[in-house]
Amino acid sequence: MRWSLSLLSLVAFGCTGVLEQVGGGSGGAVLDAGITVELLDGEVGAPPTPAPPIPGTDGAVPPGPAPDLDAGASPPPPPPETGRRPSIPLDAARPVDIMTREHLAQVAARAPHLADAWLLGVLESADTMWYDHRTIVPGYQDSFGDNVQLPIGMRPNTIDANLINLAVPGGHQQIFVEHGVFHFPFGRPIGAHERESAVVNFWQLPRDDAGALRPVVYFRRTPSRYTNRIEWLFPAGTVLGEVLFLVDGAGERYVFEIRVRVREPDGWRNDVYRPFPRASDLADALERARPERAEWASARDLDALIAHLRDPSTLRAARLGGTNFGGAFPAIEGAEDVLPALADDSILRAVLGRTPFRSARGAIWKEHGSLRAFAPTTAARTHVVPRGYNGGLVSVDDETCARCHRDAGRPFRDWYPNIIAYGELWGEDEAFSWHPFATQRFVDTSSGRVREFNYDNREMRSDFVAAGVLVRYESARHPESVYRAIPRSWKGYTY
Repeated sequence: MRWSLSLLSLVAFGCTGVLEQVGGGSGGAVLDAGITVELLDGEVGAPPTPAPPIPGTDGAVPPGPAPDLDAGASPPPPPPETGRRPSIPLDAARPVDIMTREHLAQVAARAPHLADAWLLGVLESADTMWYDHRTIVPGYQDSFGDNVQLPIGMRPNTIDANLINLAVPGGHQQIFVEHGVFHFPFGRPIGAHERESAVVNFWQLPRDDAGALRPVVYFRRTPSRYTNRIEWLFPAGTVLGEVLFLVDGAGERYVFEIRVRVREPDGWRNDVYRPFPRASDLADALERARPERAEWASARDLDALIAHLRDPSTLRAARLGGTNFGGAFPAIEGAEDVLPALADDSILRAVLGRTPFRSARGAIWKEHGSLRAFAPTTAARTHVVPRGYNGGLVSVDDETCARCHRDAGRPFRDWYPNIIAYGELWGEDEAFSWHPFATQRFVDTSSGRVREFNYDNREMRSDFVAAGVLVRYESARHPESVYRAIPRSWKGYTY
């Protein structure tokens, strides 16, 4: 017979709720203490350790010719006729079909024109796997415990608030802004509400010199009896991306941005692809399009929007910072450019659908004196960016992008000492949306509630393992030149 914690123990340890007595079952063995790494089949070995950065990829094989992300400002815009829609294969023999063919077809049908050959190659590759929050359900690990008295495992972001608040009143509200959504910057990072925007993710692994895919590697880190975390590393050359959609009042979706990250031995390279990296790009597109329809040609509010786009003095000072997770996201002092609404927004949909997306790395949307914005925002329900979009305050560069991602997997206690035993922020290896755990083991997808809370419910996805895209870490097979942990001061923590 296995007993759970009493309420007194839960309060003392800050654990996530009152558990009932449960019957016998497998699991729950106490892991040996000591600074070791226990592989999930019981083998023990040393974890991959951080090392000083080295130049180049040192043996990593990127997925095709990567763009030059160190060239500073983005190049001059291409002629409007350049670019094409990617032909995303629906029936390709992918390493793993994570998203259903039906859902992928919906993504492919809405793909924008692209002016970047490298990104076209990624999206059209049969190696590229697609997923969303339904197929890799967002969740975080609770690694504080011994799986005997103190439960450990995977927790969906939609965990019942009472499982936290019962032991620490208000604890759920400290880390979640609403059910299933972390406080900024770890939830709703673009500022827009989920009902007005949507995200589809893609993931591509590199191949080695023999043409074999380099897998994600995982291991269990157990530096103490009460620290039991599963960690993973992406190989250098991995591509992670997000296709961001506007969702209009009728529920129709339009791509407005594509974000891409490429894993390097010592970090991630970042880029964002947009149809209008500069205000003048949108103004030019609107002026080219408006002669096509009489109502566009005569629209006074369209005149006003174009004038606004060509006027640098429309910028106003703004600030982007968090209200929770103190110190996680140092406030940015910048500027915003609020685009006026159009009574007939059909021209905006038209130019979004035909204008080739290109890199916005280093691009400035608009600047005036000391004010500088990197993208627009709007209060309109439908525009070229979502309502409340905060991208204008965020420069597209590696340092700025790392402000959020560097804390993936960090213990909640670092921000909230009262929440010592609730685990860690979602994500690992400086990426949030991806994890290797089997959905059916940790979450009831019909309700969003956690499953098997009393036992360690972290089971590797069988489809990932069978396809060879997820394997146990072995130092002899997985060289540091390809698999290297990114050093951060908070890593290596122990409960």
